[in-house]
Amino acid sequence: MKRLILILAFIPVFAAFGQTISLQKDSIQFDEVIDFVEKNSDYHFFYSNAWTDSIYLDINLKQTSVINAIKWLAENSRLKYTILNNNKVVFTKNYQVKTDFAELFSSYIKDREAIAIDSVIYEAPQKEEDIQRTISKEYMVFTIGNQAKTPSSHVATLSGKITDLESGEPLVGTVVYIDDLKNGTVTNLYGHYSFSLPIGRYKVEYRSVGMKTTYRNVVIHSDGSLDVEMKSKPTSLKEVTITAKNEDPVRNLRMGMEKITMKTLKQLPLGMGEADVIKTTLLLPGVQSVGEASNGFNVRGGSTDQNLILLNDAPIINTSHFFGFFSGFNSDIIKDITLYKSGIPAKYGGRVSSVMDMTVKEGNRKETRLNGGISPVSGRLTLESPIKKDKSSFILAARTTYSDWVLKLLDDAKLKNSSANFHDLQGSFSWDINDKNSVYVTGYYSHDDFDYYTEDAFEYNTIASTIKWKHIFSPKLFSTFSGIMSNYDYTTESRTDSSLLHQIDYKLNQYSFKSDFSYHSSKNHKIDFGLNATWYDLSPGKQSPTSTESLIAFKELEQEQALEGALYISDEFDLTHFMSVSAGLRYSFYSNFGPKTQYNYTTGLPRTTENITDTTQHGSGPITFYSGPELRFSSNIRLSGTSSLKIGYNRMYQYIQMISNTAAMAPTDIWKLSDKYLKPQRGDQFSIGYYKNLRNGSIEASVETYYKTLDNIIDYKGGAQLVMNEHLETDVLNGKGKAYGVELMVQKKRGKLTGWVNYTYSRILHQIDSEFEEEQVNNGDYFPANYDKPHDFKVVANYKFSRRMNISTNLFYSTGRPFTAPVAYYNFGGADKVYYSDRNSMRMPDYIRMDVAATINGNLVAKKLNHSSWTFAVYNLMGRQNAYNIFFRSEGDRIQGYKMSIFGQPIFTVTYNFKFMGNAKDDF
Repeated sequence: MKRLILILAFIPVFAAFGQTISLQKDSIQFDEVIDFVEKNSDYHFFYSNAWTDSIYLDINLKQTSVINAIKWLAENSRLKYTILNNNKVVFTKNYQVKTDFAELFSSYIKDREAIAIDSVIYEAPQKEEDIQRTISKEYMVFTIGNQAKTPSSHVATLSGKITDLESGEPLVGTVVYIDDLKNGTVTNLYGHYSFSLPIGRYKVEYRSVGMKTTYRNVVIHSDGSLDVEMKSKPTSLKEVTITAKNEDPVRNLRMGMEKITMKTLKQLPLGMGEADVIKTTLLLPGVQSVGEASNGFNVRGGSTDQNLILLNDAPIINTSHFFGFFSGFNSDIIKDITLYKSGIPAKYGGRVSSVMDMTVKEGNRKETRLNGGISPVSGRLTLESPIKKDKSSFILAARTTYSDWVLKLLDDAKLKNSSANFHDLQGSFSWDINDKNSVYVTGYYSHDDFDYYTEDAFEYNTIASTIKWKHIFSPKLFSTFSGIMSNYDYTTESRTDSSLLHQIDYKLNQYSFKSDFSYHSSKNHKIDFGLNATWYDLSPGKQSPTSTESLIAFKELEQEQALEGALYISDEFDLTHFMSVSAGLRYSFYSNFGPKTQYNYTTGLPRTTENITDTTQHGSGPITFYSGPELRFSSNIRLSGTSSLKIGYNRMYQYIQMISNTAAMAPTDIWKLSDKYLKPQRGDQFSIGYYKNLRNGSIEASVETYYKTLDNIIDYKGGAQLVMNEHLETDVLNGKGKAYGVELMVQKKRGKLTGWVNYTYSRILHQIDSEFEEEQVNNGDYFPANYDKPHDFKVVANYKFSRRMNISTNLFYSTGRPFTAPVAYYNFGGADKVYYSDRNSMRMPDYIRMDVAATINGNLVAKKLNHSSWTFAVYNLMGRQNAYNIFFRSEGDRIQGYKMSIFGQPIFTVTYNFKFMGNAKDDF
């Protein structure tokens, strides 16, 4: 007999025969009958809607006892029922809970009431011994440590590893909590947890997004470990969870931290038939982009290059495919995404605005699985399997596009004969050598190429890999040692004019070493410390003729090398029973290395090529040195059990910067290392926030406000030459900026309708001032940055019609971004010149877009080889021609402006997703 899913309901039993109901109606749905009985009695029902959503009944009950009504309902719907004590009833299908276990089930449900807002989901075993095995661990008492070794301080450390029962994957961010102590912790990147507590007997709660909360009864004598396997939580009609935050925002210390689960990401409308890891962050408060199909994003007033994007600790420079239309990451292999907008932990550094940390799945350690998806323009495939069951595994994901057929449909003759392609490959290998040592290896390869008929072509590649060794010194001390490599290169080729045929090559290599330690010194302290170093090897440009007829001369800019390093330490502790504090210090240092030719300029004059006096030749040693402390602080003041106030501050340094005169990132942008003239950027951010849980945690509300200052930001002189410029400092300007704003968010986490609404008001202003007029912008006054969009409003909603179908929608509104416009002609020296407005004094029209998607799953038979689904999506449902840019042309004696939009009409996509499972187990 197939194992079927039970949904347990809590219903009163006392006075059962003293309550009567009357209900007469033709063709009434099963759910309506249950709702009626719940409203008119002490009963409450939970059941699997997959069994009942097609059941309609003709009911005629007059002054009937509730018990008889339940019997009648069960008989006519062909369901089984069991009445437990303490007012609890179980509806099942093809299987009835054995009465011998009624007391055990009843007690089990009672323990779950505090966390089961809508339903508690169990998998029904077929035999009584299976029932005992399924729930017995929650009633066993686990002895931790040796009673003969009770520590003199009467405090011991409980540690362990939390994994997924079905896949064996570690569960990141699982909350481990002891209500009696009002104390707990969360698991790290490898599923490990550790915290100190007084010796004694406790009930430990383990909860994680998408998993069934479980408990363990423990008796602590001394230091010891307890590993726990958690079961996935199948989705019922009455409970759908979409969350952007993994931990309780009221209790944790992090401000401006957002977590995005893969379940959330894959329920959202798909722009090009695929879940987009990067663009999903645009749904969060305080995160914006300059427009559609743009690469990169802006966080709290930061430019696109001020975001550090890590894939298993490897920095990724280019994060998109196909001009920004596709994400550079295959979502099928991503396990967890955390975005830090403020309150950035001391272990992170190198960018002044935000950190996005993505972790890759380790692969299923229980069984082999194959899954993927096909859309009209791309396809993807993922294979994961154990190598040695429960000890080692691998996962490999590949993706490609076959979009050239779309270009053939266009009217433009050049585009018909053009091609655009991308593919990527990601993989991971993990091996638990023993209880204290594990090895992890991840790899990433990405390739794009575009050939625009006979005019231009370019291709760009990313290769990144990480090898990690995790070692557990003791239950209190964990460590991770990492070796990281990340390489990015591109080639552009110009073929428009036969006399100017040439190509430009660019390459940036990064090699890093990291050692991270986590020490749980006592029940109130968690100390993280470590060091890291990165070596940069940059080839800023090599220009080569591609034909003997070309007049372009060979030219190669000098190599650039630099070393960046940091030491850090941070401590999290409870200052009082209502106040927690996290304080950290990161000290970073940087030096660029020769050999290098340095241009010298006349003192007291602006840096121009005309003012070059001579050059200085540096050898292979260090040239310029920068360093500075980076303070990190955050505190949580719990105002009540459901609300808290947080305050935070962080300082960041950035030693590598993007050189680009466009508002969005492009694959061919130039990155430049800090030197004597291009100083490192520095960012200081102050933030304060109020957080509130409503309706037993089913609704979360928050408001955060921030103020940020930026030093040594980059701007450019008019007509700046950025490509193949051997004295780039003559065209680059340094300035400062300030950003401030307020973010409001309300999130509904449970029920048929889930999602969030957020609104952000923010400003980002730059100032480029100098003693020299030609190095000023807007006379040295503050002006809006290219990506300043004060008002930003977003709605994300998901409605679950049944276990097989859900509809999701996004709604975006934002202020148009600023631009500089020509406003008049004037005559100078006998020639007509264009007079421009102040920098960014004009604004584009407001941006509005709505997307919608429907996902239909295949039948939910428990044991079958392939679980499949179809996703139908419409991007830009209203067909709005949102302006991405505005350009101008001289037409006679007038200057005419034109708006350019990327998507001027609805974009329809359909995607087929499939999943093959080795044991054909139910995964829903």
